Parts: sequence; structure tokens; C-alpha cells
Amino acid sequence: MKETTIIQGEFLWDGINEEVIPGGAVCIGNGKIQAVGTADEILRFPHNRELEFPGSTLMPGLIDSHTHLSMDAGLDNYLDHMSDPVAVLTLRAAAMMRKDLQSGVTTCRCCGDREFLDIACRNAVQHGEIPGPHLQVATRGIRAPHGHGFVGYPFEGTGQIRKAIRENAAAGADFIKIYITGTLRGERDLPSYLSYEEIKAAVEESHEAGLQITAHCVGGDGLDWALELGLDCLEHVYHIDDRQIEAFASSATRLVLTPGPMLSDERIKLLPEALIPGHIREKEEIRARMKAVIASGKFFAVGTDGNHGELFREVFYLVEMGATPLMALKAATLHGAIIGGIDKKTGSLEPGKEADLIIIEGNPLRDLSALKRIRSVWKSGRQQYVDR
Repeated sequence: MKETTIIQGEFLWDGINEEVIPGGAVCIGNGKIQAVGTADEILRFPHNRELEFPGSTLMPGLIDSHTHLSMDAGLDNYLDHMSDPVAVLTLRAAAMMRKDLQSGVTTCRCCGDREFLDIACRNAVQHGEIPGPHLQVATRGIRAPHGHGFVGYPFEGTGQIRKAIRENAAAGADFIKIYITGTLRGERDLPSYLSYEEIKAAVEESHEAGLQITAHCVGGDGLDWALELGLDCLEHVYHIDDRQIEAFASSATRLVLTPGPMLSDERIKLLPEALIPGHIREKEEIRARMKAVIASGKFFAVGTDGNHGELFREVFYLVEMGATPLMALKAATLHGAIIGGIDKKTGSLEPGKEADLIIIEGNPLRDLSALKRIRSVWKSGRQQYVDR
């Protein structure tokens, strides 16, 4: 019999239901989840290994739905470091992936990196050459020559944008990322750096390639156009207005929130000096806008935007802004899988899915700080990390 492992905890949260299962257990074999339930039920399955974690909860591995592998938000002037040599960025990405994995993140959705380094990282992880989460990668971010996007590359006009998307797809991109707006509103209405026609061409070309498309977009006309043109997902939406929230709620477009970059004083201090005053000035307005999005009931996932190993902080922000612990935990697990189109494979503890799970000390539905107390991390049925 191939190795089949039963893991028992004091609780199990499957990523779906509102309550934990007391005395929960999961049976894993061949990299997949074989069964989920109470220990009494699961121990009846044939197995040759048992692990027990008293006082702990078994739950799905976390999903960081918006990050950049080569970004380290703990560096001073961290955005400027996105222009470091590609070799340096790649080494940094390897270190960041290890950090993510040890923090309980078993899947990352990487919204752009330099020179296709995310493709190389994804392949290296798949081949077992370096440790890291499962990766979904966008390769090169696509921005206007005069527009925002520290991780993006400039392309102008519908022809160049279509060509860039075809090149990204040929290189192995899992999805496409464009930059529609900047991040701060400033003293005037938010401009869209991409034209209506350019956004339309990007959506058409992505869908023709069989890929979803997402956008860095915080508000203004660009957000209206994105909803009208059917982008699959939007990132951040820091300055979305009430009218747009109503339109968003009735649309098929998904949403990833990234509170930390705008609400964390520690992170704001590490921005390039010229950007700090604007972030401080708009902080509370942005907090109010994200609270309004959460209150609308709109489905969302959550990401760190390059603050590797700190996804739990983003979950805390969601609850501070009105999300229930259940909503926030789903944003960091199942909802991330749905947005990435991988919910048939991961995001919850269900038979047939990848055995991506974490064991944490405590019950996160009662005490979210349990997310910081990682005892063990499993990816595709293999233990990747254990707290000794």
C-alpha cells in the first residue's frame, strides 16, 4: 500500500462551512485528499501513518491572490528595487517563495514580474528544484508608456498591447495583467492611462487566448470601462465610488482586495519618499471605500501585494473593516481559488482535491491570531514545513 496519512487535530475547518468539526481529521494519499470528517470516521480508512496535532485546527492552505514574487515589501524604497537586475530579482523571488510557504501560503497568484522570471520560478517549483507554493503567473504586466506600474512594461496602442498579450501567452502566462490607473487619486479625477479601445483590445485578445484578464484599477473612468468591457477581475479598487460598487455587485467581474499597502504605517514608511505624503493623505478615505465594498456583500479574495509571509495581516484588516472572520478566511482560501479558476483543485478540504492544508494552533473562527501560529504546512500531500 502506498503511504496514506491520517492527520488529526482538535478541530477541522474545511474552508466551506461556518463551523469547525470537533475532533476533525483528513486522510491524504497520492498527493490528494481521500476523506475528511471526524477522527472516528477517518481512522476506518486504510492507512499506514497517523499524525496528531492536539490543540490545533486543520484548514486549507492559504492563497495569496495578489503578489509579486520578486517584491520584498520589507525593503526600504521597495518599489524602486523592482528595477534591480533580473538575477537579483530572481534570487529574491526564491527567498520570498520559501517565506510564503512557511507562513502557510500554498498558492500564490503572481500579478506580474520582470523578464518572465515568474515562469522560471513556477517551473522550478513544479520540478521540485526549489521550495515554493503553487504559482499562477501573469508574466509581464502591461501598462501605458506614461502610466503607473512598477512591475509593468510600456506598450502603446491596441496593436502593441495585442502583441504583448500574445507573447505573454506563448511564454506560458496563466492570466493577463494590465495597469489601467495609478494608485493615488491626487488632486484631480483619476485618469485612465489606457484608452477605452486599448482596454477593449486587451480583453478580446486575452479571451481569444483562453486566458482571464485582470487589472490594477482603483477607480475613475477606467473602472467604469473595465466593468462595461467585462474584465474578469479587478485589483485594489481603492477609490471605487458608491455608484461603481452597485455596478460591481451586479457584475460578473471578480475582486481582489489588498488593504496592507494603503493602511499599514510601517509599509507606507518604506515607500519611495515622494509617494509617502499622498499615501498618508488618502489613507482614511481608502479605508472607508474598502469598508463600503465589504459591506456591499461583493465576493472578494485578498492579497498582500508583495508583503510575503504576512497574509494573516491582510485577513486582520478585512475584519477590522467589517468582514466576519468566516468571510475573511474564505477570502484567503476558497475565494482565491475561485478567482484563479483552480477551485476544483484546491482552496478547500474536499475529497479529490490537492492535499494543500495547514495546521495552526487554535481555532481561527474564534481567534484569527491562530493564523500566525503555523505548526505544519502540506502541499500536494507533502509536508513542506513543520514548527520544531
